[in-house]
Formats: sequence, C-alpha cells, structure tokens
Amino acid sequence: MKIRIISFLIGLIVISGCSENKKKKKESTSWKFSKEIQLGNISPIGIVAQGNFLWLSDVDNNRIVKIDLDGKTIESFDGFQRPMHIAIQKDKIYVPEFTSDAVKIIENRNVSMLALKENTDAIGGISVDGNTVAIADFYNHRIILQQYDKVAIIGKEGHNDGELYYPTDVEIKNELIYVADAYNNRVQVFDFEGNYVKMIGWNENIKVATGVKVTDTQIIIADFEGNRILIYDLNGKLLQTLSDKYNQPTDIEIVNDKMYVVNYKGKSISVFNE
Repeated sequence: MKIRIISFLIGLIVISGCSENKKKKKESTSWKFSKEIQLGNISPIGIVAQGNFLWLSDVDNNRIVKIDLDGKTIESFDGFQRPMHIAIQKDKIYVPEFTSDAVKIIENRNVSMLALKENTDAIGGISVDGNTVAIADFYNHRIILQQYDKVAIIGKEGHNDGELYYPTDVEIKNELIYVADAYNNRVQVFDFEGNYVKMIGWNENIKVATGVKVTDTQIIIADFEGNRILIYDLNGKLLQTLSDKYNQPTDIEIVNDKMYVVNYKGKSISVFNE
C-alpha cells in the first residue's frame, strides 16, 4: 500500500512539473516572422478568426471581408459605416460602426442590429463574452459594459490611472477588461465593477495603443504609430518587441500557434510563428 501511495504522489509531482514547464514555455515563447500576406485593396482595422478563416474590417471600403489563411477572399459584406475592431462569438461576427454609433451582427450571411442600452459617440471596438458586451466609446473616453439589462460605465476622460483618452479597442479575458487606451499610450485593465487594476506599456513609450489581444498567458499590444508589436506576460512584464515588419499595425489574432497582425497602411497581414 505504501509503495502504491508513493508511486501515486510521484506521478502527481511529475504531472504538476510538466504542466508548470509547459506554462513557463508558453509564457517565454518568442514570435518569429514567417511571411506577409498582401490584401490588395483591403484596408484592415480589426481581425478575428473563425476556424481556418479570418474576418477583417475593411474600414476604407466600408465592408467586412472573410479570407482564408493565405489571404484569398471568400466573401464580402458591404454597406457598413466605417467598421472598426470586430469581435466573434460562435458564428456571430460583431461589427462596431464608428460613423453610425451602431453595432451590427453578421450571422449566416444575414445582418442584424445589436440593441445598445447607452448612447455612444463613435465605437472603436467591441468584445463579447457570453451575455457580457464591452464597447469602446471613443469620443466619450469610456467603456460601456452591458450585461443583460445592466449597464456600467468604466473610465472617464483624463490621463490618470483609471482614466481614458480615446479608447480604440477592448477585450474581455480572464474575468478582466483590457482597454487599448490609444492616446494615453498604454493598455489599462479593469475589473467588472469598473475598478482600475493595472496599467501596461507606459514604460515602453508606446505612441498609439490601437489594438490589444489577450491570451491565457500574454497581453499583445499594437503600437500604430510606433510600427511595432509589444508582448507582455499577464503581470505586465515585457517579453518581446517586434518592430521591423509593420506599416501601421492595428490588431492581432492568434490561430494555431500563429500570430496574424493586420497593417492598415500596408494593406497586409504580417504572420509570425511561435
């Protein structure tokens, strides 16, 4: 019996050690440039993945485009009004419109409207997690958090901790809200009650924090004017800076251990491997 117990405990230690090593490996992963995908006349702002396809918001042509992982256009949806940082949940693509202050939903080739419970002034980005929706209200310098019938306002105009200055993107992850606080040159993190948690990126002199992507282990920021991508751990420690393959990057997506970065001015996608 003692031998069985000892063997069982050793097994637990080995499994725990392997899990911890995998976690450390993931946190310390370096991204390496793989290729660049040319997008023709697509001017991308937002990107999300759906299986082996990517959805892009083509802001200059007022449309949403679905492409494969090699950049081939599969289908296009016209008639949007300056679509920005998009989001996906299951088979629904959520499209915030900067000009109309509306959010549209693409599902099974049909377009519908998301009911908003608060007036906005230019929507820069959206994130959806279950029945929780976070909206970057650009000109009002705030995040609108909509949960069922409840609405909470996060942030106000300013430059101090917890204050925002033209937020462009938002992501719900790890039970927190991550905000691309564009012209405060940083990403700020809040809890669901709107309390300030922490700030990321200030020490790296970000010029314009346009997009943010959060994984289980990393926070990835697109520095639009700095033409670079900054990668942090969840505590805000800088892990890597990628700065030579961009032309005004705006957003990031991760698919099958590949990182896809959309370049607005370059009309391209920079692809990186782990």
